[in-house]
Amino acid sequence: MKKIWKCIVHLLKIWLLYAAICLVIPPLFHKSAVKEITSPYPAPDRMAQERVLSIDNNMDALLWRLRLIEAAQERVVLTTFDFRDDNSGQDIMAALLHAADRGVEVQILIDGMNGSLWLKDSRNFQELAVHERVEVKFYNPINLLKPWRLNYRVHDKYLIADDFAYILGGRNTDDLFLGNYADSYNEDRDILVYETIPGEGSSYVQLQEYFEQIWNLPCCKPYKSYGNGRGNLEEHYQEIGDKYPDAFIEPEWGDITVETNGIELCTNPVEPENKEPVLWDRLVSEMKQEKDILIQTPYIICSRNMYQDLIDISAAGSKVEIFINAVESGTNPFGCTDYLNQQRNVRKTGGYIYEYLGEQALHTKTIVAGNNICMIGSCNLDMRSVYLDTEMMLLIDCPELNESIRKQAEGLEGESRMVSPDGVVVEGENYQSVNQNIFKKIFYGVLRVLIIPFRHLL
Repeated sequence: MKKIWKCIVHLLKIWLLYAAICLVIPPLFHKSAVKEITSPYPAPDRMAQERVLSIDNNMDALLWRLRLIEAAQERVVLTTFDFRDDNSGQDIMAALLHAADRGVEVQILIDGMNGSLWLKDSRNFQELAVHERVEVKFYNPINLLKPWRLNYRVHDKYLIADDFAYILGGRNTDDLFLGNYADSYNEDRDILVYETIPGEGSSYVQLQEYFEQIWNLPCCKPYKSYGNGRGNLEEHYQEIGDKYPDAFIEPEWGDITVETNGIELCTNPVEPENKEPVLWDRLVSEMKQEKDILIQTPYIICSRNMYQDLIDISAAGSKVEIFINAVESGTNPFGCTDYLNQQRNVRKTGGYIYEYLGEQALHTKTIVAGNNICMIGSCNLDMRSVYLDTEMMLLIDCPELNESIRKQAEGLEGESRMVSPDGVVVEGENYQSVNQNIFKKIFYGVLRVLIIPFRHLL
């Protein structure tokens, strides 16, 4: 018996070594984009105008999702990186189940790792998934026989309601991003796109085609429910009506949205493999054509090529300002420690870094360039977003949206510590420093060393 156990232990060690090699080595070899960068917008007379609303508040983000689901008559598509059976997650599940009950076809695509970890044993999710009008798939679910594929995740976050509107941005479907259920949460941004002529907008057509492409991939596996499908969603739906009556009121779309001159959907390749940085190259190409670049990202974890791209943008005469979370906030320990390791390289880009230390952490992925262009979506300023995960950003030509985001950034400056390219540090008028305790300093000190071989996976 002891020999059998020893054999099992040896096999397990061999598998762990094999898995570690598969996880760490292949992503080291970054590809270059070969896709030609084209003009972002179709001719104005070829596509219907699309109008937008920026959703910058977590409560509004939940209400607008509920509104779109409630207004849908034929089809709802939800794609998300993370979906939890918590308060806001149950709000969304209950609304989707009620939509299915009234005849709406519902399709849900979830990152396979998060879906496997958080939803497989959820009775509420099972109740939703077993409905005859609901289809659920997991993108690239965990397969221990193929450890080399574990790195590749779907990081897209969007909701489509029929052919009249969709929401796309950086928010997951849980209490950290939706509603006011958590005392500590992430501040983020979504864009609601309204179709003035249903189904005729350029970005809407692109998004539909993108969803069909990824939905039909062999790596997207149907979710199989092994539970009894008995949750409390029907009862919860009644509670939603009492709690959020505004979610059941049809909005005046023309009043709450603003005009755009065009919207382009930009995405990464969708296969679960090392990716060409098509999306990143598209964003860089746009930034090089504009002045006064403002970037909002939770953290910076760049490759050499990404650093060089940022250097080239600054060298072209653009002033580049990058807002990230301050290390003291500790919202993402890997992003914080990599920034501590890479501060010299970050300064070499020529950008002015604003280390934000507000009450809540920033999770926003936004770039504004010049006076017109806004790029908003799910893509972080890191190697995982550029080379490993599926990602999407909307390129929006809208002076009014551009101006509003810049005004919001002015408020963030006051709660930030600005580090200039020459290393000069200036604290904003409302910046309040936080002293780290000795345990956190030790933790960061150790982690700074441990992450070095794995920073391309963070």
